[in-house]
Amino acid sequence: MNNFVSKNSTLSTVSMLVCTLLYSNTACMAAKTDVLVVTSSENNNDSPRGYANKTQFTATKGSASLLETPQFVSVIKREQMDTLPSESISQALRYSAGVTSEKFGAFGNGIDFSKIRGFDADYYLDGLRVIGNSGIWGPQIDSWTLNSIEAVHGPSSALYGQGGAGGVINMQSRRPSVNESHQIQFQKGNFDNDSIKFDTTGALNDSETLLYRMDGLALSTDSQINSSKQSRYLLAPSLTWQPNEKLSLTVLSQYQRDPHIGHYNTLPAQAIGLLPNRNGKLDFTQNYSDPRHEQSERTQWSITSLIDYQITPFITFKQNIRYSDVDTHIKRDFTRGFLAGDQRLTAVYQDSPSHSKTWVADNQLIYQLDTGPIRHQLLFGFDYQTGKLDKDWWGSQTVSFDPWVKPHHPEFRPYPVSRTSTTQRFDRYGVYLQDQLSWQQWDLLLSGRYDWSYLNTDNNLTNTTQKNDTSAWSQRVGLTYSFESGFSPWVSVSDSFDPVLGTDAEGKPFIPTESKQTELGIKYQNQSGDLMVSLAAYELEQKNVTTHNPLNPDYYNQTGKIRSRGIDFESRFAITTSLNMMLNYAYTDNKITQSQDLSVLNKHPVQVPKHSGSAWVDYRFHSPYLEGALVGVGVRYLGATWGDNTNTFKVPAVWLGDVSARYQMDALIPELTGMELGVTVSNITNNPYVASCTSSTYCSIGTNRTLFATLNYYF
Repeated sequence: MNNFVSKNSTLSTVSMLVCTLLYSNTACMAAKTDVLVVTSSENNNDSPRGYANKTQFTATKGSASLLETPQFVSVIKREQMDTLPSESISQALRYSAGVTSEKFGAFGNGIDFSKIRGFDADYYLDGLRVIGNSGIWGPQIDSWTLNSIEAVHGPSSALYGQGGAGGVINMQSRRPSVNESHQIQFQKGNFDNDSIKFDTTGALNDSETLLYRMDGLALSTDSQINSSKQSRYLLAPSLTWQPNEKLSLTVLSQYQRDPHIGHYNTLPAQAIGLLPNRNGKLDFTQNYSDPRHEQSERTQWSITSLIDYQITPFITFKQNIRYSDVDTHIKRDFTRGFLAGDQRLTAVYQDSPSHSKTWVADNQLIYQLDTGPIRHQLLFGFDYQTGKLDKDWWGSQTVSFDPWVKPHHPEFRPYPVSRTSTTQRFDRYGVYLQDQLSWQQWDLLLSGRYDWSYLNTDNNLTNTTQKNDTSAWSQRVGLTYSFESGFSPWVSVSDSFDPVLGTDAEGKPFIPTESKQTELGIKYQNQSGDLMVSLAAYELEQKNVTTHNPLNPDYYNQTGKIRSRGIDFESRFAITTSLNMMLNYAYTDNKITQSQDLSVLNKHPVQVPKHSGSAWVDYRFHSPYLEGALVGVGVRYLGATWGDNTNTFKVPAVWLGDVSARYQMDALIPELTGMELGVTVSNITNNPYVASCTSSTYCSIGTNRTLFATLNYYF
């Protein structure tokens, strides 16, 4: 069943009945006889060729035309992930305008952090929030299990509740399909990367009411850092029961075991040439961590239920529920800075286990009807999130070592000397209402939501509890006009809120940060849908940001404001049946506009390039011996960023190149039907670079050249 809208005049009687119940008889007498019927986006075959898409799901919690959606949305299809280097969510987002997805560089394959328009984005899977302990203790969704990724730019609390100003990154899982297909992939890469992956789907019975899908992989690899290893095992079975056209029940499950989470170098700016240092630059590939402590691991599993029930031809009920369990143990050490007048570095060691158990549920009721000349799609929703997050942290004393002399790493005492231990319990409730109104060529989107959030943080060492309870109203208004030529200008205003832990110097709990965005844009899509261009200008402000208290350095004040102004441009188009292209550019001007800490006032936040862009082109051959072969090349520009909030030094800009090629072997040898060879290369020139710095003592090294040779077998 589906979110795409179709017409059926035979249903007019039922439409009039429900319209009378919900609206006045006068309005319903003028209603059109057409009825809007919901059908399944998963089974939609209307997706255009190439990388463009006609619809999006995330911005409206239901499939809607991209042209009629008054917000900037980036859509990454499975075809794009299969063609471009996309071994992680962060890599898949590389060619999206305004998204900074690999801010921690080479560690991007182990954890996903992204900023949109200079602010942190929240991750969702199948419309449900991905929740875990913060930072590197959180879960990671493997890109192999996904059908698509959507990034909504800007505040999204009007539908999703508490969240950051950057927006929402929603990942859509591969679902069972009635179209039988099977794929096995063998992959070999540099850094001794070996993996095997598979994807299989089809019907389990002759009536095709019971469908299955099974995804899995096994991965083992070293990394660009010496003596560092990463491994993963994953199994993701799913079932869909669809006894008729009205009811669909899908159960998605996933078990993922990461016995090794690869280490990543974080080095001080002096050690990598960003600040003066008489000792010179360190080797980026050398491991400066005690190998005895590189035992980080993660185990995560989840089960999800997705119910879609069409009560009447124009009333649909949906319920999505997920239970997740994430167990992570981080063991690592990281460098600080040089000792004064010395070539020795300082370092600390961290040993931190964590465990999270969470439930997330979202219930929706969708009404579709006409009132006179106006067509409505009403969405009523209630969602609930609850969970328990446990986290311990042991830290060592600071030690010093000489990074130029073997063994190049510090040696720590076996027992850390400091510890913290917390348990967080949370409950979040939200009710929301949305109306998508259409009249002639006008589309008006109205969204509103009210949230209640309750959080208790227990200090297990002092037996004290800090409470953080809050409630907030969020809204969004957007207006679009669709010209027959394919152009659709829009304007929208949206806001968000995000609770903040802690108290000020007077013991008053912090209130949530609040963000508001005004966006003006225009989109164009041709009739076939294989050319999509989006251009938006925006102003986004976040207030109630915590800043250092100048009178009491041990505390924070909540007086800060950060403003972001910019332009996002994104295009996807199939020039011919053989030639595809993507062009993207973002101008992002972030500034701290209010702070009692004068050292950061009117300065720019870290990890946010003012200019960034990318371009990709690929060509598919249609000739003897080359039928279906593909060659693609791309270039990415990551603009300079500031290395600290006081803007004392910069991380240089960098250009990076990517290449992809595929060859269907049956074009040369007919007996090898279904076999395909492929090669992908990221950072093809092996350009060494710094991904970002958050301070003068904490900089992340960018990803070196990575090369994968792939053999796919489709049957």
